[in-house]
Amino acid sequence: GFISFNGSWRVQGILAMSRSLGDYPLKNLNVVIPDPDILTFDLDKLQPEFMILASDGLWDAFSNEEAVRFIKERLDEPHFGAKSIVLQSFYRGCPDNITVMVVKFRNSSKTEEQ
Repeated sequence: GFISFNGSWRVQGILAMSRSLGDYPLKNLNVVIPDPDILTFDLDKLQPEFMILASDGLWDAFSNEEAVRFIKERLDEPHFGAKSIVLQSFYRGCPDNITVMVVKFRNSSKTEEQ
């Protein structure tokens, strides 16, 4: 198998990396494996304000940095800006389905660097 980049990373040039865990045809060919890499982080040390969980439709329209900036400016909106970023992805011409969930952490005490 191979991985290529054409706007987003794709397995065999067709399957977005974020979807590779659930693709049975490519699993049967042993191109993708169902074993995820799991990373853990100590959130007490990192103290993030929020986390964005999204389908590849969002990442086709936004870079990581753009999405964080967009959501950070809208954390006070209902749904923490998730609806707004979905609409903005659509307005940017994303042809894919777009699913976004923003998790706002309660104890985030981030201070801006001077």
